Amino acid sequence: MSSFTKFLKSFDPDSNTKGKQFENFVKWFLKNDPEWSTQVDKIWLWNNHPKRWGRDCGINLVFTHKNGDVWAVQAKCCSPDNTISKSDIDKFLNESDQIRRNLPL
Repeated sequence: MSSFTKFLKSFDPDSNTKGKQFENFVKWFLKNDPEWSTQVDKIWLWNNHPKRWGRDCGINLVFTHKNGDVWAVQAKCCSPDNTISKSDIDKFLNESDQIRRNLPL
């Protein structure tokens, strides 16, 4: 078993808790990965983002790139045989469009 698979298996079996654990891992990864850490200035979980406009509707993290751009991130911790639906993508794009249009950022 790969180390990453073993790591994922250590997460809580409850899907909501597992999702939050995975979001925290993605935040850590973006701050610590040798490639991403050179690009990420500040990063927040959605619920901690100072200018969030509502509940989590598809955006799990927001970060500012070192060039000043704002990025929306959706972190999905799902089974390898799971498929991401068009509805999942549409929901994320709709929410991230609000960041793109700077509402209310």
